Amino acid sequence: MAISTISTVDEAMEFAVMAIEKGEADKAKTALSWILQRDPRNGAAWLWMACCVSDETAKQECYRRAGA
Repeated sequence: MAISTISTVDEAMEFAVMAIEKGEADKAKTALSWILQRDPRNGAAWLWMACCVSDETAKQECYRRAGA
């Protein structure tokens, strides 16, 4: 699956998780950003996004939004 073929949140989440498992954080961030643009309250997407950021402040913000 390519990022350009994603059409649903479920597809984007599957793509992101697979990318994270492969160590491809940039690809995962792209898919997770796509999800969060459509559903800013998606807690699962925020939790996975925390895996993609290296900055501790950004990571904490992801966790905060996941629990909101």
